[in-house]
Amino acid sequence: MIGITEKTKLVGWTELQLRDKNGNIKPLFKVNSIWKFFKKHFNLDLAIPLLFGNYTTKAIKLNTITTKGKQITAKQLNGVSTAPVTAIALGIGSPSATALGSEVVSAGGERGAASCTNETTTLTGDTARWVKTFTFTGSLALTEAGLFDNNTSGGNMLASQSFSAVNVVDTDTLAVTWNIKVA
Repeated sequence: MIGITEKTKLVGWTELQLRDKNGNIKPLFKVNSIWKFFKKHFNLDLAIPLLFGNYTTKAIKLNTITTKGKQITAKQLNGVSTAPVTAIALGIGSPSATALGSEVVSAGGERGAASCTNETTTLTGDTARWVKTFTFTGSLALTEAGLFDNNTSGGNMLASQSFSAVNVVDTDTLAVTWNIKVA
């Protein structure tokens, strides 16, 4: 295949929106590169507006497509694997290359099936989208999320992300919209 220069990659981003029991939007802290540096090198989650980011009503975050996620995608292209990636999970740690650091298994933040669709970002049908709304029954400080091929536990993680703590309390809802674009 001499002369083929086109490169295709997977690009992922996630949108988070937090609401209280009355449906009012609660602000989320959107981090910047300074926050990422302090998180990576000192494991500090500093939510200081202007210096480390700003508050927003809908946080949009780029995420990491894992090595296993690239393998999952390649296997699904030619039918070697037909196990769909359908679940979103939340955690309170920092994700590794293959799993969440500390996946939430209670208080309404448990992993579960998302609504899956195909969307258009740049070209017709170039983006896979997963949407799941979590309704909490307790208090948590969420710091990570992952996209999995198993709706209950284990399985393979296609993508992950870590973020500044999202504090939720009983009756809050968190809508997670995950997008993976083939570009």
